[in-house]
Amino acid sequence: MQKAKVMQLFRLFAFLDDARPYEDLADAAMLRVTAMLKPDADPDDVRLCYYAAAEANLQYRRLLAAGTVTPTYAGSAAGTRADTEQCTLAERLAAAYRSAAAELLRDEGFVFAAISS
Repeated sequence: MQKAKVMQLFRLFAFLDDARPYEDLADAAMLRVTAMLKPDADPDDVRLCYYAAAEANLQYRRLLAAGTVTPTYAGSAAGTRADTEQCTLAERLAAAYRSAAAELLRDEGFVFAAISS
């Protein structure tokens, strides 16, 4: 996976002029995606860059949303300005790119099946 490409895509997804302050988000996303790879997958496939950038964008959006929550005392109504719509869009983007790279990633899902005799 090319870090320069991931950073370029992250900057595009997050609408940032300078993504360098958030480079750690991209590094963490690249590590998570690398850990998900199948043993025979090509680590230089460009789809992995898109997925890692979308994951970094999702974490960036969650950081922004968390910063907009107003803390309250017990029993009072929460005053939030959290931009949940941006988080939802970022989640959809990450899911779409995960789906595009699905053949390169291990499937950690578990299926219950019943076999009748």
